[in-house]
Amino acid sequence: MHDVLIIGAGLAGSILAYQLRLADQKVLLISDPSIPSASRIAAGLINPISGQRLVLQENIETLLTSAQSFYRDIEKQFSFNILHQKQMLRVLRSDKEKEHWEKRKKDPDYQTYMDDCVHHDETAACANASAFLQHQTGYLDTNLLLNTLHAEFLNQGILYETSLDYDDLTIKPDGVLWQAHHEQTDQSKKASHQTIQAKTIVFCEGWRGQDNPWFDWLPFQPVKGEILTLSSNSDLPQYIINRGKWLLPFNADTFKLGATYDWSNLNETPTEDAKQELLHAMSQILTHHEPVKVIKHVAGVRPGTKDKHPFLGLHPECPQLGIFNGFGSKGSLLIPWYAEQFVAHLIKKSPLPKQADIKRLHREAHG
Repeated sequence: MHDVLIIGAGLAGSILAYQLRLADQKVLLISDPSIPSASRIAAGLINPISGQRLVLQENIETLLTSAQSFYRDIEKQFSFNILHQKQMLRVLRSDKEKEHWEKRKKDPDYQTYMDDCVHHDETAACANASAFLQHQTGYLDTNLLLNTLHAEFLNQGILYETSLDYDDLTIKPDGVLWQAHHEQTDQSKKASHQTIQAKTIVFCEGWRGQDNPWFDWLPFQPVKGEILTLSSNSDLPQYIINRGKWLLPFNADTFKLGATYDWSNLNETPTEDAKQELLHAMSQILTHHEPVKVIKHVAGVRPGTKDKHPFLGLHPECPQLGIFNGFGSKGSLLIPWYAEQFVAHLIKKSPLPKQADIKRLHREAHG
């Protein structure tokens, strides 16, 4: 019998599986290759201060310490670099944003993460505008991380690349049974026609978790986002630039540009309207720039939540069922620490962070 069966192998499911393995838990991870993963679309940005009101992420010091420690340990194990530190130049686009900055710079909690306002006349993004540098920002190479972890999991025989139908699950008093009979890839054949038993099943399904019959009462707020990868013959800035949209340089001639927000059309299909919106934003960021070439245009759906906190915990009425989801656009920053908390909860019954514990929402949904 497995200790934990994890459904979904994006950033949340994969990091949770890795940390459970470190805790000597017997894990099986299910990845459906036919379902696009938002983790592979995302730029992996890590940004302690966000939004027009320049709000500092709650518990940021702990979250950053945990994320950096986790990713650096992964880098040492596999001898590569996935966490890239890069300062962010934040352009203040309005008097209101500047007022927020004036207030924040006097707050001691913010001083580690932002500089005083400066004018970079040589940078087109903030010509004739105020801007400041944000610190402890950067990005995670999510695709390299996921490719590496999945290869390791496949080698260990704990990753099945197959689909899962909710009807194939049977909830027992002491756990869960899964009738695994789908055959989509060579790796999944090992799972075919087997009965998989686990003490706990944890759903890490991204935005599609809103359709999970056991957790459909959770207030998801998914939002579609589109991102461009572009190449340029002009010199690119050294910073990540945030001017409503963000520009993330990868090397001397390649950068990503994002992201759009669409709450209505929840699908993974790129659109021409979003492409033009992003290119217009780029023209405001890089006003003196040579023509660019679009290398890739992708779309994904962020698993957002209405109260902006993730969903963690075991089902209040069926504790064999758990969820680890709802990290929105901040997964690269949030997931390592929250995975630590969830692992401790599963193994030691340690309390979950109150702001993320799904019990806070079950009372509202069920009275």
